[in-house]
Amino acid sequence: MRISPYGLRAIRVGVLAWLLTTVLVVGFGATPHADAASTMQTHGALQRHEQLGIIAHRGAAALAPENTLAAMQIAFAQGVEFVETDVHLTADKVPVLMHDPTLDRTTAGSGPVASHTLAQVQALEAGSWFDPEFAGEPVPTLDAFLTDLKAANVRALIELKGEWGVADLAATSQLLRDRGMVNRVALQSFELDTLTGLAELAPEFARIMLTREWDRGTVALAAELQVSAVGARAALLDERPELIAEIQRVGIGVLVYTLNSTRTWNEAVTRGVDLVITDDPIAFATWRESSGDPPAELPPQQ
Repeated sequence: MRISPYGLRAIRVGVLAWLLTTVLVVGFGATPHADAASTMQTHGALQRHEQLGIIAHRGAAALAPENTLAAMQIAFAQGVEFVETDVHLTADKVPVLMHDPTLDRTTAGSGPVASHTLAQVQALEAGSWFDPEFAGEPVPTLDAFLTDLKAANVRALIELKGEWGVADLAATSQLLRDRGMVNRVALQSFELDTLTGLAELAPEFARIMLTREWDRGTVALAAELQVSAVGARAALLDERPELIAEIQRVGIGVLVYTLNSTRTWNEAVTRGVDLVITDDPIAFATWRESSGDPPAELPPQQ
């Protein structure tokens, strides 16, 4: 997601005009988004107000095989603010929960997800690599995950992995609408084309810009894209910690991944980030309670 100096200059000019015409409310107030903004955007659920929010990474990746319904159910039971998951498309264009572009690491299969049909992917076993207790766990479809999410008092961050065409974005956005998920999910990506496509095709959904760069150009780009949050690795944020507050001042949240120790959780509090992605939501919730950092209050679901 590298932008040329000329591109950044144009973005900064656009951002200046945008800031001059926008009323900004920081914290759990309105964020500067399109009129069709979702509850998560307009109520700032991707920014915290004193509380550090918990995002359960790939469900509860330290406690169950990642991106399976078993991992999601463990996370749901902890009362986290969000679960996080990753989605790839099969050869027949069905979104399934999978982090890697290939099947090798977390299933009994091999090769690219995109080269296998849904039937082929769902015939694979996706749990015993983690622990024999989870033998037989399947690769879930996005639709199956949404069914379980619907019954839980939890929201979700869904990362669209790889490149997504217009038709793919439109179909997945419509699935989320049909399942009543406008105010329950935020869509995230590293890909600029995906984020701009979502802004055009599904402006009512909160969007998160994942980034491998962290400088003032990142702030400008996030503002230009009108995302609800920016997500980055902790080491990246550590290079320019002052930019966290700079992004937050324009009404955009900051989430950091993947933190799994009390040391890193304490550092996140010191840095002032909004949400932390962790593999162990149980340990994180216990630490948050004992540290006196209460759970974030979420806006009403619709």
